[in-house]
Amino acid sequence: MLNMVTRRFFLKTSAAIAAMSVMPSGFASVLAGKEKAIGVQLYSVREDLQKDFDGTMKALVRIGYKRMEAAGYQDGKFYGKTPAEMKRYLADLDARMVGSHTGSGLLADNDTKGWDFWKKNAADTAEVGCKWIVQAGYPSGDIKTLSDVKRLADQFNKCGEIAKANGLRFAFHNHVDEFHELEGKIPFDVLIEHTDKELVTFQIDTAQVVLGGFQCHDYVNRYPGRFANWHLKDADKNGKGSTEMGKGLVDFEALFAVAEKAGLEDYFIEQESYNMTPLEAMKYDYDFVMNAPYVKW
Repeated sequence: MLNMVTRRFFLKTSAAIAAMSVMPSGFASVLAGKEKAIGVQLYSVREDLQKDFDGTMKALVRIGYKRMEAAGYQDGKFYGKTPAEMKRYLADLDARMVGSHTGSGLLADNDTKGWDFWKKNAADTAEVGCKWIVQAGYPSGDIKTLSDVKRLADQFNKCGEIAKANGLRFAFHNHVDEFHELEGKIPFDVLIEHTDKELVTFQIDTAQVVLGGFQCHDYVNRYPGRFANWHLKDADKNGKGSTEMGKGLVDFEALFAVAEKAGLEDYFIEQESYNMTPLEAMKYDYDFVMNAPYVKW
């Protein structure tokens, strides 16, 4: 289940993103008085990147995105570039990689190959200048029991230790599967409750939470301080994936009202399905966040 190539690692291969140099904790204090620090998950423009990587990256920067989150780590490279090459490339664009999406299935403690993957990945992610290394999804095919969920939580704690040793923060990015009840429990809740808050944070995917039947701000109120990293994505009203921000089901204002309680440090816009071209959607979403009076950072 290692070294996979798509954003949802548990379907195929591991993916990653690169991000900017490490920021101190305390998102509001770091960015106080500055322009809103809007990031973008590069999976949003995945097909455009395949056709014209340089042109697409420059188009994102022209929109205003200078904080990138990648979904393209493979064989020690980010979108075909070594960590050093990618860091220089982005610096030339006046941009930075802030995080890296990656992942593995449920590993045994003695899975040497699996843990070597995490160690190598973390080292490369640190070299490119990232702050975050993110498990990109839930290995639903490996999870059969509540005991498996608790084993996954233990794995995340270990990933957090590896990340910390490399000067990184570890986060888990949710989808819908972990909101399906298992043995009377919600696996997402179990993961939060059985991970060390000093080692593991949760990159809340706003659309996936809502499509899973819950509200993002309710989760923040239930588990304060556990959601330092957000994916801003609106859920289509017909339940068919994502849409442009403000057109769907996610209550972004209610979520940003509890940003401090969440422990918010970084956020990234992501959209996977569109009513326009992907780059037009990224411009639409950027303008939405820039113009939203309740987004202070």
